Amino acid sequence: MKNLKLNTLLLFTASILFTACNEDTPEIEKTTEAHGAYIVNFGNYGEGGASITKFDYEKNELVNKYYYSQNDGLELLSNIQYTLEYNDSIYMMGNNSDEIIVCDRLFKQSKKGLSDGIFKPRFAVGKGSYLYISCWGANADFDVMPDSYVAKFNIKTNKVEKSIAIPGGPEGVAIANNKLYVALNYADSIAVVDLNDESTSYIQTPAVSSYFLKDENENLYVSLISTYSNFSEETGLGYINTTSNTLEGVYQLEGVSTEYSSILAFNSDYSRIYALTTQYDENWNVSGSLAEFDVANETFSTLIEDISSPKGVSVNPETNEIYLFLSESVVEGGLMNVYSETGEFQSEYAVGNSPIMSLFLN
Repeated sequence: MKNLKLNTLLLFTASILFTACNEDTPEIEKTTEAHGAYIVNFGNYGEGGASITKFDYEKNELVNKYYYSQNDGLELLSNIQYTLEYNDSIYMMGNNSDEIIVCDRLFKQSKKGLSDGIFKPRFAVGKGSYLYISCWGANADFDVMPDSYVAKFNIKTNKVEKSIAIPGGPEGVAIANNKLYVALNYADSIAVVDLNDESTSYIQTPAVSSYFLKDENENLYVSLISTYSNFSEETGLGYINTTSNTLEGVYQLEGVSTEYSSILAFNSDYSRIYALTTQYDENWNVSGSLAEFDVANETFSTLIEDISSPKGVSVNPETNEIYLFLSESVVEGGLMNVYSETGEFQSEYAVGNSPIMSLFLN
């Protein structure tokens, strides 16, 4: 009788523990279909909380903590600054800890994360066997950024082969006509690296820059912004002819967002550019709007107004729907609001902490 009571007690205790464990641990359900939109949730800098949300827009199904599920409960320990697909792999730029995380197209980690030679990575672009990754450096002074650089990362050997010195806080990067263009967030210029010999020249700009879009003709649009450390009244879009390496046009737009995320997006036929603008009130609450740039007419108009706490914008290349990412707090879940291409609100989805961009896979 004593053994029976003891066994019953043990079973009861085990049942409680099992139930508690299940309540604290999200159910892991792996998927084998890559098609969909993947929302990158930055989290809280230095405190974790980064995650990936998968949105199947055809089935209208959303899965938060998708990376966690695909990797048997493995959490993202870095804050994810930027994510790109290149050569059938997913590369995530991790900040604090500084690293590159490599996954397959299902976001299953396929290589050990790399940290050697990577200090405060920002954006990345690929060509051939290399990624070119903008980095702020180990001792960023957030003033003139003298030690910032671009890391030349070999995707076959999983190593940084070289650091190309680019003072001025490199941010967004793009490759056109075998040249690497680097937006500088702390200098009024854009660096141009000739990929044949890796020599560097500069294009002067009326403001600091942050983000590129490449059109069908290999020319670039760049966001021109005003920051606390480098004020400018000439904010908006710059147009770079990559054949002549000249800034051919500046299209003014007040209050272009200074968020370090996807603040610009093309529609599917490159006829429209969507640009996020922001402003702060006396209590530092942020609001904004989404401007639409008509490429043919070279004019701006306001598409969506009164956006609360905007972080980024993406456009679904299949549907032309606009995804706006909103976040009032870095420690709580953010939102993804979906609009039609004419700016009509359609739906709202709860995503992870500080959503900043979306990656579309087919």
